Amino acid sequence: MKFFGRELEGYPRTLAVLAAVLLVASGLCGVQWLSIGSQWSSDILIPLGILELIAMLLSVAGIVIVLVLWTASALYARFIEPPKDSVQRLFDGSDETKPNDPR
Repeated sequence: MKFFGRELEGYPRTLAVLAAVLLVASGLCGVQWLSIGSQWSSDILIPLGILELIAMLLSVAGIVIVLVLWTASALYARFIEPPKDSVQRLFDGSDETKPNDPR
């Protein structure tokens, strides 16, 4: 998924989708709140309002879970996971002696 010219994958992509769901559900909830006085508001708007509140609660819970998982995976990668190559190679393995070398 491209977001402002950057490719999002993994945790950032999930976070962007959950934030979009939260913003859309909050906006629709605000639109409903403005149209409370209309005659047909109780027939269709109450069930939609319940769905919007559920979507807002689930997206907030999802955002919190994704942030905790993202932080935990970053800490795991930083402190617990062993480095890929623990030996620092300065000359690409050329420390072998040549056959004609007097050493």
